[in-house]
Amino acid sequence: MEDKYDGLRELINLGKEKGYLLFDEMKEILLNDIHSSEDLDNIVYLFGDAGIEVINFEQQLEAIKQKIRPKTGENDEDEGPELTAQSLEKTSDPVRIYLREMGTVPLLTRQGEVEIAKRIEKGQRTVLKALSHSPVVVAEILKYGENLKKDELNIKNLLAFNKDERTDEILGKRRRKVLRRINEIGALEAEATKIKKRLSKFKKNSRTYKRLLSQ
Repeated sequence: MEDKYDGLRELINLGKEKGYLLFDEMKEILLNDIHSSEDLDNIVYLFGDAGIEVINFEQQLEAIKQKIRPKTGENDEDEGPELTAQSLEKTSDPVRIYLREMGTVPLLTRQGEVEIAKRIEKGQRTVLKALSHSPVVVAEILKYGENLKKDELNIKNLLAFNKDERTDEILGKRRRKVLRRINEIGALEAEATKIKKRLSKFKKNSRTYKRLLSQ
């Protein structure tokens, strides 16, 4: 981004020195050269990552100065009303509106990224578990195995490979490994089918039924 926009380094240095940037400063140096909303997103994120807050209005600047002043604990009730988005000056400038809305959304922290990654991973495991319990999915997997054995399906069309993995040796090993796994799935499915038939012979509250069900 710094190579693409000549004034970006100047803005970062200025923002680090003051701890904030005025919108007008940003607009004067940089915004006329920005033609992509994605670049604007990245630049705003870059400022936030550097600890630089973009101040859209003079009222916000005064509010920030008030925040950094040490509180004495006296006359706290005499403080002015809290600054809200409604109290800021209205504008039709889309960039000002964008920055104002961005200022209301907290940046994602490292801890937040880890938490989201864990939630995604947990969700993927839940989906895989649900799919693995579906007889339709099992039947499709077994069908893939039959097509692999008959060379009607290429292993490259079933699995993801890097460019350096597309050698005959590696493709052959992966094909054999997949076929072994599918054979294991087939054997487990056949055993499960037998257990399902036995289940119908026992009452649902009996110990035998519960044991077979868990299998």
